[in-house]
Amino acid sequence: MSKGKKIALIVSMVAVLVVAAVLNVTLLAGKKNETPEQTVQTSFFATSRLERQSTRDYEIAELNAILEMEGDEYAEARKNALLQKQQIVNAMETEMLLETLLKAQGFDEVLVTVNAGLDNVSVIVDKDELTRDDTVRIYNIIATEAAIEPDYVRIVSV
Repeated sequence: MSKGKKIALIVSMVAVLVVAAVLNVTLLAGKKNETPEQTVQTSFFATSRLERQSTRDYEIAELNAILEMEGDEYAEARKNALLQKQQIVNAMETEMLLETLLKAQGFDEVLVTVNAGLDNVSVIVDKDELTRDDTVRIYNIIATEAAIEPDYVRIVSV
């Protein structure tokens, strides 16, 4: 593995640790004055994020194992693994960006999942009922930042 790849891998791992630490602190700070119903919703969002991250960590570890294989016979596998890894990283970055922008728009708790191909988005919002204005704001952010057509966006309120 080249020095550049090692540095990129270490930077990625540090970024994941920072995100996990920020989520942990944020979730612990937010639990102090919550009602039981709020705790269940927060738990859903926190659990979903952790499961998503755990799955991604596993996928990336598997791809890293492929990338470390030596020999010309594994060149194509390494090339595909690198492409898949980049797609996962791009999806993760898009999810974080969209979640941040949606929170800035006033949605207190939101979970965004983007498939690795960046062509399908699901948004789960902690709101009893979404108004037409809410839905339009969500679609506009996704269309602007992720360039995904509305037909490939699913919005759910919980």
